[in-house]
Amino acid sequence: MHVTLESLVQYATLVTVVTGFVSLVVFARIYRKQVNAQVVIELFARYAAMHQSFPAQLRVAMFGSDRSLPEHREEFTACALQYAMIVSFAYHLHERRYITNDIWAILEAEHQQTISRPWFAREWNTVQGQFAMFPSFVAYMERFLPNVA
Repeated sequence: MHVTLESLVQYATLVTVVTGFVSLVVFARIYRKQVNAQVVIELFARYAAMHQSFPAQLRVAMFGSDRSLPEHREEFTACALQYAMIVSFAYHLHERRYITNDIWAILEAEHQQTISRPWFAREWNTVQGQFAMFPSFVAYMERFLPNVA
Protein backbone atom coordinates (compact mmCIF):
# COMPACT_ATOMS: atom_id res chain seq x y z
CA MET A 1 0.00 0.00 0.00
CA HIS A 2 1.35 3.30 -1.05
CA VAL A 3 0.88 6.32 1.27
CA THR A 4 0.35 9.52 -0.63
CA LEU A 5 0.45 13.09 0.48
CA GLU A 6 -3.30 13.29 -0.09
CA SER A 7 -4.03 10.38 2.30
CA LEU A 8 -1.74 11.89 4.95
CA VAL A 9 -3.64 15.18 4.73
CA GLN A 10 -6.96 13.31 5.05
CA TYR A 11 -5.75 11.43 8.16
CA ALA A 12 -4.38 14.65 9.68
CA THR A 13 -7.71 16.36 8.99
CA LEU A 14 -9.62 13.50 10.60
CA VAL A 15 -7.38 13.58 13.69
CA THR A 16 -7.81 17.36 13.92
CA VAL A 17 -11.60 17.12 13.69
CA VAL A 18 -11.77 14.35 16.33
CA THR A 19 -9.43 16.26 18.63
CA GLY A 20 -11.52 19.42 18.18
CA PHE A 21 -14.74 17.56 18.97
CA VAL A 22 -13.27 15.95 22.10
CA SER A 23 -11.96 19.35 23.20
CA LEU A 24 -15.43 20.88 22.79
CA VAL A 25 -17.02 18.11 24.85
CA VAL A 26 -14.43 18.52 27.61
CA PHE A 27 -14.82 22.32 27.54
CA ALA A 28 -18.62 22.02 27.78
CA ARG A 29 -18.34 19.75 30.83
CA ILE A 30 -15.87 22.07 32.56
CA TYR A 31 -18.03 25.09 31.78
CA ARG A 32 -21.13 23.37 33.16
CA LYS A 33 -19.29 22.56 36.40
CA GLN A 34 -18.11 26.16 36.71
CA VAL A 35 -21.63 27.51 36.18
CA ASN A 36 -22.96 25.01 38.70
CA ALA A 37 -20.34 26.14 41.22
CA GLN A 38 -21.31 29.78 40.69
CA VAL A 39 -24.99 28.97 41.20
CA VAL A 40 -24.21 27.05 44.39
CA ILE A 41 -22.02 29.86 45.76
CA GLU A 42 -24.80 32.37 45.10
CA LEU A 43 -27.42 30.12 46.70
CA PHE A 44 -25.35 29.54 49.82
CA ALA A 45 -24.70 33.29 50.08
CA ARG A 46 -28.45 33.90 49.93
CA TYR A 47 -29.13 31.25 52.58
CA ALA A 48 -26.46 32.74 54.85
CA ALA A 49 -27.71 36.31 54.43
CA MET A 50 -31.28 35.21 55.04
CA HIS A 51 -30.44 33.26 58.20
CA GLN A 52 -28.45 36.21 59.53
CA SER A 53 -31.42 38.51 58.95
CA PHE A 54 -33.76 36.32 61.05
CA PRO A 55 -34.67 37.70 64.48
CA ALA A 56 -32.71 36.12 67.35
CA GLN A 57 -35.85 34.51 68.81
CA LEU A 58 -36.49 32.76 65.50
CA ARG A 59 -32.89 31.60 65.12
CA VAL A 60 -33.08 30.01 68.57
CA ALA A 61 -36.35 28.32 67.59
CA MET A 62 -34.70 26.97 64.44
CA PHE A 63 -31.95 25.16 66.28
CA GLY A 64 -33.49 24.31 69.60
CA SER A 65 -36.05 21.55 69.23
CA ASP A 66 -36.62 21.39 72.99
CA ARG A 67 -37.66 25.05 73.20
CA SER A 68 -41.26 26.18 73.15
CA LEU A 69 -42.74 27.64 70.01
CA PRO A 70 -42.28 31.43 69.99
CA GLU A 71 -45.40 33.56 69.80
CA HIS A 72 -46.60 34.33 66.31
CA ARG A 73 -45.29 37.61 64.90
CA GLU A 74 -45.68 39.05 61.41
CA GLU A 75 -41.89 39.18 61.23
CA PHE A 76 -41.79 35.37 61.48
CA THR A 77 -44.27 35.07 58.61
CA ALA A 78 -42.05 37.32 56.49
CA CYS A 79 -39.03 35.16 57.34
CA ALA A 80 -40.91 31.99 56.41
CA LEU A 81 -41.94 33.55 53.08
CA GLN A 82 -38.37 34.63 52.40
CA TYR A 83 -37.08 31.15 53.24
CA ALA A 84 -39.73 29.45 51.08
CA MET A 85 -38.87 31.73 48.15
CA ILE A 86 -35.20 30.78 48.33
CA VAL A 87 -36.09 27.09 48.62
CA SER A 88 -38.44 27.51 45.63
CA PHE A 89 -35.62 29.10 43.63
CA ALA A 90 -33.28 26.22 44.48
CA TYR A 91 -36.00 23.64 43.81
CA HIS A 92 -36.69 24.99 40.34
CA LEU A 93 -32.98 25.25 39.52
CA HIS A 94 -32.62 21.60 40.50
CA GLU A 95 -35.66 20.60 38.45
CA ARG A 96 -34.05 22.27 35.42
CA ARG A 97 -30.72 20.56 36.20
CA TYR A 98 -28.76 23.69 37.08
CA ILE A 99 -27.98 22.13 40.47
CA THR A 100 -26.43 18.68 40.51
CA ASN A 101 -27.88 15.86 42.60
CA ASP A 102 -24.95 15.80 45.05
CA ILE A 103 -25.39 19.52 45.83
CA TRP A 104 -29.17 19.06 45.96
CA ALA A 105 -28.73 16.36 48.61
CA ILE A 106 -26.96 18.91 50.85
CA LEU A 107 -29.67 21.51 50.28
CA GLU A 108 -32.45 18.98 50.79
CA ALA A 109 -31.03 17.99 54.18
CA GLU A 110 -31.05 21.64 55.22
CA HIS A 111 -34.59 22.06 53.91
CA GLN A 112 -35.77 19.06 55.89
CA GLN A 113 -34.19 20.40 59.06
CA THR A 114 -35.76 23.85 58.74
CA ILE A 115 -39.16 22.94 57.31
CA SER A 116 -39.76 20.32 59.99
CA ARG A 117 -39.46 22.94 62.76
CA PRO A 118 -42.77 23.83 64.42
CA TRP A 119 -42.36 27.58 63.80
CA PHE A 120 -42.05 26.99 60.06
CA ALA A 121 -44.99 24.60 59.92
CA ARG A 122 -47.13 27.25 61.60
CA GLU A 123 -45.99 30.00 59.24
CA TRP A 124 -46.22 27.74 56.16
CA ASN A 125 -49.97 27.58 56.65
CA THR A 126 -50.01 31.35 56.08
CA VAL A 127 -47.58 31.61 53.14
CA GLN A 128 -48.22 28.45 51.14
CA GLY A 129 -50.85 30.17 49.01
CA GLN A 130 -48.07 32.26 47.46
CA PHE A 131 -46.79 29.06 45.83
CA ALA A 132 -50.11 27.59 44.64
CA MET A 133 -49.03 27.94 40.99
CA PHE A 134 -46.23 25.42 41.68
CA PRO A 135 -47.99 22.31 43.03
CA SER A 136 -44.88 20.14 42.76
CA PHE A 137 -42.98 22.62 44.93
CA VAL A 138 -45.81 22.72 47.50
CA ALA A 139 -45.74 18.91 47.60
CA TYR A 140 -41.95 19.02 48.10
CA MET A 141 -42.32 21.41 51.05
CA GLU A 142 -45.16 19.46 52.63
CA ARG A 143 -43.09 16.27 52.54
CA PHE A 144 -40.98 17.70 55.35
CA LEU A 145 -43.72 19.21 57.48
CA PRO A 146 -44.30 17.41 60.78
CA ASN A 147 -47.36 15.17 60.85
CA VAL A 148 -50.02 16.67 63.04
CA ALA A 149 -52.02 13.99 64.78
